[in-house]
Order: sequence, then C-alpha cells, then structure tokens
Amino acid sequence: MRNTDLRAGLTLIELMVCTIIIGVLAGTALPLSRNFIQSKKEELLRERLRELRQGIDRYYEKARVQHAEAPDETLYPARLDDLIEERILRRLPVDPMTGRAEWGTRSTSDPLDAGTTDGVNVFDVHSLATGTAFDGTAYTSW
Repeated sequence: MRNTDLRAGLTLIELMVCTIIIGVLAGTALPLSRNFIQSKKEELLRERLRELRQGIDRYYEKARVQHAEAPDETLYPARLDDLIEERILRRLPVDPMTGRAEWGTRSTSDPLDAGTTDGVNVFDVHSLATGTAFDGTAYTSW
C-alpha cells in the first residue's frame, strides 16, 4: 500500500542549504571577475601606450626626413594633438584606467625620475591613473 500523502517540494533546510551554496559560489566568483577585468584593463593600457609610443616614433621619423639638420629635441611633437594633426593617429586613445583620453607626457629634457614635465616636447607617454598593477608597479611608471 502506498502513501499518497507525500508532499513534493523543498523544506526550509533544503532552501537554506541551496542559498548558502549559491552565496559561497557568488563570493568566490566576484573577486575572480574583478581580477579578470583588471588584468584586461592592464592589457589594454599596454596596447594603448604602445600605440601612442609608435605614433611618437613615426612623427619623429617623418620630421627627421623633412628636417635632417634640426636638433633631435625639435623633431618630437610639441603635444599629443600634433599626432592627430599630422594624421599619424585618428584620435587619442582612451586610458582604460581613467576612462579619459588624457595622458601624462615626458620631454627629452626631463630627468628620468621626474614627476612632471617641462613641456618642451613629447618624447614619451604614461597613464595618469593612480594605482598599482598586479606586478606591483605604478601605472604612471609604465
């Protein structure tokens, strides 16, 4: 003889166990997703810096061909917008860490450890993001 009065469904304990399991899984996944997003932003920052530096190098080579006798420091762009005006770049890339198309620059006459630039020309670029990468280096030193 079968008991037909068995109830189908979840008990309160089963519901609590499922909730705890989902909470543990979500608590594990959230930091992993943050690390994944951060590492992708760092990859993108490296790409954008490489793009800008290649643009500066192309500008320099173009100016060197046109003005062979000019001193080196005058062959670099005076500002990043010169790369756009000379059609080397279509637009300044956005810094993925700050979300803005603003970059720190270094001049040929700046000391290597200078925190600011004298603005003579644009020899190198760096991120304006405050923060530290996974490898322990500051984004401003990239």
